[in-house]
Amino acid sequence: MNTLIICVSASLLFTYIAKKLNISVVVGLIVTGIILGSPLAKNVLFKSDTEIITKLGDLGFFLLMFLAGMEISWCLLYEERKEAATVAFFAALSPFVLGFSIFIVLGYSVYAALAIGICMGITAEATKARVLLELNKIDTKIGSIMMGAGIIDDILGLSAFALISFLFTSKFATKEFIHTLVALFAFFLGILVHRFIGREKPLIAFAEKFILTLVIPFFFIAMGINFSFSSLILNPWLFLLIISIALFGKIIGTMLAKPFLRLTWKQLYLVGWGMNSRGAVEIAIAFMAFRTGLISIQIYSGLVIMALTTTLIFPFILRGLIKKDPQIMGGLSSCKLSSTYKARS
Repeated sequence: MNTLIICVSASLLFTYIAKKLNISVVVGLIVTGIILGSPLAKNVLFKSDTEIITKLGDLGFFLLMFLAGMEISWCLLYEERKEAATVAFFAALSPFVLGFSIFIVLGYSVYAALAIGICMGITAEATKARVLLELNKIDTKIGSIMMGAGIIDDILGLSAFALISFLFTSKFATKEFIHTLVALFAFFLGILVHRFIGREKPLIAFAEKFILTLVIPFFFIAMGINFSFSSLILNPWLFLLIISIALFGKIIGTMLAKPFLRLTWKQLYLVGWGMNSRGAVEIAIAFMAFRTGLISIQIYSGLVIMALTTTLIFPFILRGLIKKDPQIMGGLSSCKLSSTYKARS
């Protein structure tokens, strides 16, 4: 029981610090997981409780995917749908193709390269929403495109991972494939709950806060238990390569959409950075890929740090670009997102 209290308390502390520093709470949760999952902390705190943490981590994983689905606004699946779908396609395809191709050339297996590419194609909505809300730009045309494209990227990424997990099930544990299916089901269940029940109801809002505070942290701690600092120290080039592909892949992909969109190059550059935050969903897919044996601990650790880095740096860049040119966001969108996301804050 003391271990569980320490875990929850630590997560509350680091998420509080993240909020005070005006950065995504996901950063606080990732840091919590890495610190508590480190060998020293694990040996001192968990000892015989590692199995309990792992089981709670599984529960947290499924509920995290449910909440990820809850982030999705049905309105955004229609609003700016052509532009959002076009951006999502190119912004996911470019880092996926780059990641897959480069790691194939480096000698990694096809299924490992596929998993890496999918992780690089993911985008986080919650982090973008927080920044756009602060700048009062979430209800703009570009804000809607960013959010809608991120939603489509998540759906594409999770569906693609479920597919490759199915194709390679013969090589890996069936139990882990079932975990993937349950996670996918939880994600789409979250979408349906948001669509037909809504997030503003007191019971739903309370359930979200309860899950975020008392259950989700264990997923990040379970993630941290499998994280390896030593692998990053021994292979720093691997981390730098993953970061470079992830960052530039999104921007290049978004810019490639120019012939199909009525957006300026400056707006596309902004959207490219807006697509660059990975957040919790990317970590969830990396975690699934590691557990199924699709990727090694070195790649897994690199993807975790990539998610932490992109989630951490992108808000500063996005704020700077929008403040420099407020008109870059375009006119108002008919899909009023601000009320939905302010209800969660």
